[in-house]
Amino acid sequence: MGGRPEIKKSPVLSLSNKQWILHSPSPGRVDDLVRSLEVSPIVARLLVNRKVQTVEEAQAFIESNLASLHDPFLITGMELAVNRILKAIEGKESIHVFCDYDVDGVTSAAFLTHFFRDLGIEVGHRFPERMKEGYGLNEDAIRAIREQGASLLITADCGITAAREVELACSLGLDVIVTDHHQVGADGLPPAVAVLNPHRPDCAYPYRFLSGVGLAFKLAVAVRNALHRQAGWDKARLPNMRRYLDLVALGTIADVAPLTGENHVLTRHGLDVLTTTDKPGLVALKSVADVDNKVSARAIGFALGPRLNAAGRLGKADCGFHLLTSFDLKEAKELAQILDQTNRERKKIQEQVQEEAEYLIGREVSLDEDFIIVLASENFHSGVIGIVASRLVERYFRPVVLVALESGIGKGSARSIPKFHLHRAFTECAGHLVQFGGHAYAAGLTIEEGKVDSFRDGLNEIGNRILRKEDLIPELLIDTPLEISEIDRGLHSQVSLMEPFGAENPSPVFLIRDVHISGLRLIGREKKHVRFQAVQNKARIDAVGFNLAREFSSVDPGQDGLDLVCELQVNDWNGRNKLELKILDLQVTG
Repeated sequence: MGGRPEIKKSPVLSLSNKQWILHSPSPGRVDDLVRSLEVSPIVARLLVNRKVQTVEEAQAFIESNLASLHDPFLITGMELAVNRILKAIEGKESIHVFCDYDVDGVTSAAFLTHFFRDLGIEVGHRFPERMKEGYGLNEDAIRAIREQGASLLITADCGITAAREVELACSLGLDVIVTDHHQVGADGLPPAVAVLNPHRPDCAYPYRFLSGVGLAFKLAVAVRNALHRQAGWDKARLPNMRRYLDLVALGTIADVAPLTGENHVLTRHGLDVLTTTDKPGLVALKSVADVDNKVSARAIGFALGPRLNAAGRLGKADCGFHLLTSFDLKEAKELAQILDQTNRERKKIQEQVQEEAEYLIGREVSLDEDFIIVLASENFHSGVIGIVASRLVERYFRPVVLVALESGIGKGSARSIPKFHLHRAFTECAGHLVQFGGHAYAAGLTIEEGKVDSFRDGLNEIGNRILRKEDLIPELLIDTPLEISEIDRGLHSQVSLMEPFGAENPSPVFLIRDVHISGLRLIGREKKHVRFQAVQNKARIDAVGFNLAREFSSVDPGQDGLDLVCELQVNDWNGRNKLELKILDLQVTG
């Protein structure tokens, strides 16, 4: 996949002050897909909008065959990593896993534990204690792992910027294999036995956007293959890798990794495995989160993932790990209840931090001049500032950095918008920071309290250089126009072929023009939502709009024709199972 699709921008803002951007894909490419794949023009346009270049790519995307996964040995350093692990297995060495404390890290640790356990090998594990140790490898952890007798340490979802810590491990006789999908730091690669990272400059692996657990999965596949081909293990002794895909899907989707390429394949099959999984921890987690029937990407994003993330945010990541690796359903249910309660605590803390951040914005930020919001407070909780930063980006549509201060040191989380690359900006500001890491849209940092002001100034200088005021207007990307008369189960089934939806493969967004609404009513405890029937010519369909009561109050439903931007969804509440529109935005026609 590649290439930028053509788009058309709306000349006016919508009633929620967004700029609509309508994809305008090449008719020739659309026609090619319609003829070759026998899909509707709507689905063909959706595929082209997702940068599908050829019929072969489109076929592979729709089929998402596990056989299409790339050879893991194409990842630079994989042979070195596998040979070191085989040596450890043959020599009965003590192996430890060190992972991040978010869902991607916890699922990475749980997956590797399951994999080695199924090979008959017990491995140790360790997470950084978020409140005391912060993110990533640290010297105390290295020493503790070595004192426990480990001679091989495998990192997952962290380690790429831990050159000093890896040097210490080497000096203590502890070999390290780094698997990490974050950006390589300015100091280059750590001096590990092997560094597996598709972003390293000398790595030509065909797919660069694996999650941490996805990269751990590729390592395990390579180890499994080598145990058979090099070590002569009988295939019957080796585990079926498909049974671990529930954990891969959980970590990949919760980490908001792009659901393209290999991630799309792994998560599609992983959701099927997660739906029928017999792992006690996942069974208990689904139960406490009220997730039944087929598990969707949305269920991970809004129900399963937050409960696991809450544990890491409040310093209890080991609880999530023990849940995911539990053999006992009774124990798993107790752990799942703890996670559920922890998630409730997280929500309360998050609300308090949100209030504090909004208060500081009112006092310290000029939204006309500050293109980037940087806030620091001793009242911030480092475990939830990433979520709050995301909420503030949604509200103010500009990059946000929140720094939780304690004893003169700040732990920060940042979230961004499409036109501002956080990791590059932090690299420019490295002189103000103790350490940092992350991606274009999400990053973390450590900073001395006395340097927060100079960091804020430096980051805003970069923001003023890179961003324009029009870049701070939120955009709503629309896939294709749609008529209500075109909506039926057949269309929904074809669109569903592109699931799971998520980052870089968003749920399709449609524009339905000149719609009249019937039976408009306010719903919800605070009457912030609307429900109505959308009518276009003689066709009609039920519709719901969340948090859009204010926008609908500004139109005359009896007179005004409306252009609606929406998603197509199935409402299966109370056994209804009907197609309906989920309204995202609106504008008066014309």
